[in-house]
Amino acid sequence: MLRYNSLSRHLSGTTAARLILVLGLTGSSTIAVAALDITREEMSLLPRYCPYVEGSGNSGAPGAPSPGAKPYVAMMGDNFWHIHHYCIGLVHRQRALRSNTPPPVRAFQLSEARSNYLYVTKHASKDFILLPEIHTAIGEVELRLALPNDANQSFAKARALKPDYWPAYSHWAEFLIRSGHAAEAKPLVRTGLEYSPNSRTLQEQYRHVGGKPSEIVPKKVQELPPGDAAGHTIDPPVVE
Repeated sequence: MLRYNSLSRHLSGTTAARLILVLGLTGSSTIAVAALDITREEMSLLPRYCPYVEGSGNSGAPGAPSPGAKPYVAMMGDNFWHIHHYCIGLVHRQRALRSNTPPPVRAFQLSEARSNYLYVTKHASKDFILLPEIHTAIGEVELRLALPNDANQSFAKARALKPDYWPAYSHWAEFLIRSGHAAEAKPLVRTGLEYSPNSRTLQEQYRHVGGKPSEIVPKKVQELPPGDAAGHTIDPPVVE
């Protein structure tokens, strides 16, 4: 269950207590991961490694992972022992986006998601395979928290790490298009298609901004200049 002290920093008194009760109504079958009770329905929507992360009771320990955790430790290395924060963040995001979540609870849940995602980026190794995905998740939550300038930076970090990771282009491009900045979105989407030409989402976005996906000439990821985030040379509008 969410820690009461954490929620009470944002809400006070009876309101916080009532919201804790609402958030705690997770059904008769829950899985505890760290301080969060996760329903089996919520767990079914998470990555396959989440039932085995630290704090689940199924992880084992560094140097002696459980049989279920072993393949993920082999893939992630020591980063596996931080990844439970990503799983927790994903649950907070799920709960935030439910149609019946009250606005103050939604803001709290999104903030908790962001904090947990950021924890992983600060503690993981620089070559962690999931960092592009996590930076993109941070950007997506930051957009929902009305932090577009932070989101722009998060998406750029993801693109710098993995130029062919198309969600890092599409989320920011969608925001630009909806904000009336389709002209800024077009070269970003074009760059994304050059590195991920089979992305249907980017193809549709490119058509929307007046481009023709058939004209895109695919590039190899190695052609991206070192340290240059794909699309990062675009000067996006600064959103106050």
